[in-house]
Amino acid sequence: MGLRRGLLAVHAHPDDESLFTGGVLAQHAAEGIPTAVVTCTDGEVAEGAPFAPPGTRAEELARALTVLRAGRPDILPYRDSGPLGRGHGSLCAAPFDALVAALVTRIRLLRPAAVATYDAFGVYGHPDHVRVHRAVLAAVHAAAHGGVQPEAGPPWEVHSVWLATVPESLVRELTALGLEAPLPCTPDDRISAAVDVRPWLDVKWEAVRAHASEFARGARISAFQEPRLRRLCLGTEWFLHHPGPAARPAAAPRARPRPRLLADPF
Repeated sequence: MGLRRGLLAVHAHPDDESLFTGGVLAQHAAEGIPTAVVTCTDGEVAEGAPFAPPGTRAEELARALTVLRAGRPDILPYRDSGPLGRGHGSLCAAPFDALVAALVTRIRLLRPAAVATYDAFGVYGHPDHVRVHRAVLAAVHAAAHGGVQPEAGPPWEVHSVWLATVPESLVRELTALGLEAPLPCTPDDRISAAVDVRPWLDVKWEAVRAHASEFARGARISAFQEPRLRRLCLGTEWFLHHPGPAARPAAAPRARPRPRLLADPF
């Protein structure tokens, strides 16, 4: 069954869905708009010692999606490529065309109005995030073309692709607080949507907390246990807009209103 005018989020690892799009997923669910999440790895590292017992991160993802009311886990058969972007069975070692084909299949099955993923830098540069960004853009356009992968079902045109990013103003605020914030960032005037998700912050935080193994190993998300930092970094979700194949040029040049929901036409 399709998402109708719903929102599909595509991420690299368990916990990304909650950190970068947990607020908008909860927002859409509260409006009765269907959502779904595709996670491109099971979160287990392809190289090096595991951070948690096998299957732990998939179980945590399932709990987070239940909190966000974003459906059942849909995990592709790849592993976390780590900061070096490598390893047997890793996402970065997988054939790019195979990754795109898997996403085309899901886009045609779910038929979302909008797809959310990362910006071109993968928000903070993780090789898996960058690869997912590229694969999503390729898949969105391939899914709309009837000559590509016809065995995956009828073509489907996505209206909008939303790319999670970090605004320059947030980096300035973090720096002013004395925190190290070396992230490459996006100038604020390029941000297409700054979504205030504070009404759903408690839900989002519960979903983030479902990824308990990340807190146990001292991952960066542990910093958000401090309430002020949590509100500052997780209370808004920022996105760049990439028109999908279903988008049509405006009849006349004019400022386009920002959508109330990412799944709304833009």
